[in-house]
Amino acid sequence: MKLFGTSGIRMKNLSPEIAYNVGFAIAKNYKNVVIGRDSRTTGELIESAIITGLLNGGATVSKLGIVPTPVLGFASKNYDAGIMITASHNPPEYNGIKLFNSDGTAFLEEQEHLIESIIVNKEYERTNWSNIGKVADDKYSIIEYCKFIIDNLTQITKGHKKHNVLVDCSNAAACELSPYLFTEVGCKVISVNSHFDGRFVGRMPEPNEKNLTETMDMVKGLNSIPNKDYIAIAHDGDADRMIAIDEKGRITDFDKLLTAYSRFIVETTGTKTIITTIDASIALDEYVNANSKGKKVEIVRTKVGDVAVSNKIKELTKNGENIQFGGEPSGTWIHSGIHMTPDGILSGLRLLEMMEHFNKKLCDIMDEIPAYDNMREKIPCDDGCKSEAMKLVVKEGEAIFNCVPNTLDGARFDIADKDAWVLIRPSGTEPYIRIRVEAKDKKIAEELFNKSKELLDKIIK
Repeated sequence: MKLFGTSGIRMKNLSPEIAYNVGFAIAKNYKNVVIGRDSRTTGELIESAIITGLLNGGATVSKLGIVPTPVLGFASKNYDAGIMITASHNPPEYNGIKLFNSDGTAFLEEQEHLIESIIVNKEYERTNWSNIGKVADDKYSIIEYCKFIIDNLTQITKGHKKHNVLVDCSNAAACELSPYLFTEVGCKVISVNSHFDGRFVGRMPEPNEKNLTETMDMVKGLNSIPNKDYIAIAHDGDADRMIAIDEKGRITDFDKLLTAYSRFIVETTGTKTIITTIDASIALDEYVNANSKGKKVEIVRTKVGDVAVSNKIKELTKNGENIQFGGEPSGTWIHSGIHMTPDGILSGLRLLEMMEHFNKKLCDIMDEIPAYDNMREKIPCDDGCKSEAMKLVVKEGEAIFNCVPNTLDGARFDIADKDAWVLIRPSGTEPYIRIRVEAKDKKIAEELFNKSKELLDKIIK
């Protein structure tokens, strides 16, 4: 049985039976647990089932209610483990379970495998009636989180500049907290889709251009008034990530945003290493090092997923390196100099710090970063067929692209003589295999993209 993907458990119509079993399995090794959820309509159902399993296993449970994932991760430091009930950016019929360690990082793959093993082999340990734990409300962690975040901001809390920000919360977990924190640091805030509704009536929780069309139009309208300079911060379902809309009403390119912010981190912290994932643009390496004033900055790539990023941060930090940041092009950023949970609210606030550091509008910062031709598509593929399909991609792709692939995560073909690369990798959360192609020349990008599609069409019947 395979429950966990690259970001915990995510399923359409997640059953309370699965949730109960997960709770029961967690209780075998973690006796003091905190639990939070996003705004999905099934959230209370799944929460109740998990809590029942936890209590049956002898654990004590503290409830946060509806909170963003970064609050749950932050709160976990006071407990043995944290449980976040969320399906992140997925549609409302999905729900999921993501597990956190007491340092705020998500469970590693081997920890998830242990939970699965307990469930499969029915190695549960039911407690005696006299040892049933208690359920209580944790009313303080969210207050501590807010204070912690404000205390760890430097530029915008000094009050030198008042920013105008539209915050789009997708009727999800960030509804109360994100507008509040932006207001607390002195921004003039307009919030939209900021009442809890698990049907996501304002927009779907994936923060992409299709779903943010109305929000982009709002920013354009606000900035038709002289000297307003509104930007927008849009969150996904659990607010562990964000995407920005600039003063021109354009959704910012994920890779460009990551690239600009990485330069900001290098310049303000002195770090010589940025952690990212295998699907990040080559513009990141080129731009950061071109602006590093002769200092060599190493861009370390991991598998896709915040678990891989946080694990690499911990590994290098343990070796004595000054690691301040790791981020994915998806907008999932870990500000390891502050805390270890992906945090879309903190990312939005620090984006304002970046603008102040460079003393430029967001649109001008984005326009300075090189734009290469990118093409993406996801090809339907049943989960059970992914492994065999990827073996064929590696085998046949080497001849098609004339290079040996990097198989850290899927297959990445770096085609140096064409200033291009191709990444074909199975999704860890959906029944798809994803294609991403990047090249400095549009024709080459199209050529490589077509070859990639032809390869998958041949393999996936």
